[in-house]
Amino acid sequence: MKPAVHSRHEVPQVRRASPAPIDRMQGKDAIRPAAPPPAVRTTVAAARPAPVAEPVRPVTRLARTTTFRPHPLFQDDPADDAGLPALAHCGIESQLTVDPDNATDLIIGLDFGTSATKVVIRDPFAAIGVFPVQLNGGRPGIDGYLLPSRIFRTGDFYSLTQGTHRITDLKLGLLACKAKSPVTEFNDCCAFLALVIRRARGWMLSEHRDIYSKHSLSWRLNLGLAARSYQDSETVTLFRRLAWAAANLAADPEAESISVQRADHYRLASLSVSTGRSADAVEFAWSDVDAVPEVSAQLQGFMSSARWDWRSRPVMMLVDVGAGTVDSALFHVYVPENGRGVLTFYASRVDSNGAMNLHRARVDWLRALVPAGADHAAAVEHLASIAKPTDRLRPIPESVNDYLPGYEIELVGKSVDEQFGADRYRTQVAGSINDAKVGKGIPASQLTRVPLLLCGGGSRMKFYGGIGEAINNTSGWHVSVEVMRLPVPQDLVDTGWHADDFDRLSVAYGLSLAGNGETTLGKIVRDIDVPDVQSYRSPRREDNFISKDQM
Repeated sequence: MKPAVHSRHEVPQVRRASPAPIDRMQGKDAIRPAAPPPAVRTTVAAARPAPVAEPVRPVTRLARTTTFRPHPLFQDDPADDAGLPALAHCGIESQLTVDPDNATDLIIGLDFGTSATKVVIRDPFAAIGVFPVQLNGGRPGIDGYLLPSRIFRTGDFYSLTQGTHRITDLKLGLLACKAKSPVTEFNDCCAFLALVIRRARGWMLSEHRDIYSKHSLSWRLNLGLAARSYQDSETVTLFRRLAWAAANLAADPEAESISVQRADHYRLASLSVSTGRSADAVEFAWSDVDAVPEVSAQLQGFMSSARWDWRSRPVMMLVDVGAGTVDSALFHVYVPENGRGVLTFYASRVDSNGAMNLHRARVDWLRALVPAGADHAAAVEHLASIAKPTDRLRPIPESVNDYLPGYEIELVGKSVDEQFGADRYRTQVAGSINDAKVGKGIPASQLTRVPLLLCGGGSRMKFYGGIGEAINNTSGWHVSVEVMRLPVPQDLVDTGWHADDFDRLSVAYGLSLAGNGETTLGKIVRDIDVPDVQSYRSPRREDNFISKDQM
């Protein structure tokens, strides 16, 4: 095939940076190209060097060093299958006699926790009349007072101990429900709390029959509310409806076995009662139940029981580390010579930074690091199995490094513990302090050696327990704290409580408080105003800490 012959105008022009001999072209049909016009000068950019590959940046990796084995804290707990000890009374009945010689009120403080539920019953007319309820007497120590927040269902019937369906995340599921009026989530919580109330009343009438065998008993219920304040009126109403429905379902003699249908019956009835309509033949009136912010109840309980010099140290801070949330509050206590103390919040935050959320963040972080392949299948399955144990009573390991024995974390940068601690937990606590300093104008003089009440099950972990040291080591902040435990009240019927254990019951204790006159605890808490505090100095030196808005 002959090469194509081009006309002069079709010959491509070759441009060079400087004159150079014309290349000879091979072949008889080669065409000598015309020289470039002398007036045209061109330049060719210098060739760029080949890009140099960036060095591979090291990343955190998970390396197996020996045979994998689950951590002991994540192994099955035999106590979970032990059931609950039988009680002499089932708790449906409200009292032990039909011919009473005396009468009293009994107030149930019910702390509906993410992982565990606690109950304290108070006789407000007795000098020593506060009864921490052993919901699970088969467990030793403080665990006997903690009931896992889970319920079982077989068909349409609920149980605290066994069933074909295990339902967890009760409280979180209700709060996360997008429906304006939850149904399934409400009914599951209602059934669980009804069984808890029955067991609490049954325990009280069984264990303290000698005290109340001739009493006419009027029961009331205060349910803990997972809300920062009463600005969230829909959540307040939802939890008060839940308290009313659960209390009356517990007391219903026709519901010896609690079913989905009976729970739904009281759900619908609570909608009606919450609008002011009366209910037919129920034990608990709408005024007999209330929903109370947990941290407010806890602090009110502390105010009523602690022997504390409020005048010299009126400003305090609380950090309550639960399974789902951390409550952080900074508050002022004013106790007049005559009358009850006034609790004024400078700052209050409730965020999802509790121990189970730390645990889930750890699991997610580790799952992303586990290498692919059959050799690591056991670790992958183990992490999947422990991802959401919100109803566990056992603690979680101190560090993410302890989660996968047999593996070693080759860390580059920050670990999930460092990220969670700095970006979430410590940021929340620092935010509470800044809310008080900036939002309420609290002077630095009131933020020195502030007593820090550190409580809740998660506070036993070094991860959470080091918050006081973190505050004190923050330079330029002009804030310092002294960590302490909530003191054990003097009005507990059971003696021998240690502060490290009692703080697990401190919310339930506060919830069991009665209010002034006919009001409930919730009414007292909601009446607390949180004004913007302005700079004020009293002529009396010992009163410099009190602002004019608190007098």
